[in-house]
Amino acid sequence: MHPKPEITEHLELMENVPVGGNGRPATAGDGALVFTIHDGDKFPRHLFGERTEEVLARPEIETAHLRERDWGANLVARHLAREIGTGSYLRLNLARVVMDFGRFPGTSSVGEEYLRRHALFPPLEHLFDEDARHEILARYYDGAALAFTQYFSRPRVTIAIHSYDPHNQSGTRRPEVSLVTRSLEYQLQSTMPPYIFDPLFPPELCEATCQQLLTYRALAALESDGWHTALNYPYIMPEGSVEIRAQVWLYFGYLRREFTRAFPHTRDLPGYQRVWQLLLDVIRRSPAAERLRGYLHRYRSAPRDSRELFAEARRAYGEIARFAEACRDDLLRGFRFGSERLSCLGIEVRKDLLCEIDRTTRVVRPRADAERTARRIAACIAPAVRAHLAEHAPAEAARDSLTAEDAGRLVPTVMA
Repeated sequence: MHPKPEITEHLELMENVPVGGNGRPATAGDGALVFTIHDGDKFPRHLFGERTEEVLARPEIETAHLRERDWGANLVARHLAREIGTGSYLRLNLARVVMDFGRFPGTSSVGEEYLRRHALFPPLEHLFDEDARHEILARYYDGAALAFTQYFSRPRVTIAIHSYDPHNQSGTRRPEVSLVTRSLEYQLQSTMPPYIFDPLFPPELCEATCQQLLTYRALAALESDGWHTALNYPYIMPEGSVEIRAQVWLYFGYLRREFTRAFPHTRDLPGYQRVWQLLLDVIRRSPAAERLRGYLHRYRSAPRDSRELFAEARRAYGEIARFAEACRDDLLRGFRFGSERLSCLGIEVRKDLLCEIDRTTRVVRPRADAERTARRIAACIAPAVRAHLAEHAPAEAARDSLTAEDAGRLVPTVMA
């Protein structure tokens, strides 16, 4: 196949893809969710109209799509979802060259390095005007955020399938499979800079986004079957990744539940409601939350018509901060080891195991044994996931702080 995105008039942004087996689509109540965000190949025609074919024919666009797409990830996701028994996997169909949902919203024209770039990046970023940039983030980033909010609020395990290039920039060969569970910033600094998420988030929770037993079970099974498998190499999760954002969002939902349980009279107070909305705004897409953030953390003046509410929110934030500090050890232990914790595992599979990619002619072909390879990898990982689900109680009661009302009120502010 030629690595050009498929031009579409009507994009189905998120697709629940049936995989056979029990034949039912995955729902927000399932124990496991398998998904892909970087193997999409759809390009909405409305972005460039009559110029679309001309834009996609540019060599730099073809090269970028060839490089950016996680070729073969959907195939592995299909087999893994079937092995686990979820009935389907969730797929983002928009081509990554248009927008990367695994990064924070924004543009990358200032030249961020690969793992620190934003959702819109060169070369297409330079061809979008300001209206198009706003539309892409509002329609596609926020649309995907809404879908993931609904799917991430209930399962106990999420598994993101990616694929990566065979070699590092140095020319060394990468492992056939890599399991990714750690934050880039935490790996480098043993903390999280305060400007990424609200300072009330404990940075040590980004040491691992997944229960360690699940990770090592999957790693051991892959190695035992002959797959060279690495842990957190050569990539570590950028802070804009779905998995890191989900941990922050879910922790603040957990903190709200514990705080409200201790102080039930605060549940409906406007100041506290505003603070929880601020904390759950992990992608910073809410203008209201951003105004309160500036007031609390940058000492900006409150809007003239909201001074009393902002002052109430400041007092509420202080009470929540004192509770979080006083109960820090219990909160960390409860969130990290509790049965309600969502384990988010990222899996990278080397592209050359699944596809033959000719970068000179820009032609991509599935390998003859791609189905067998994907099936073998899935068969190694699935038992670890099923064992994890069997050992952890359903999270229905524990995750009740993340309700449909939250999604309706906070999206696009909540997910990640």
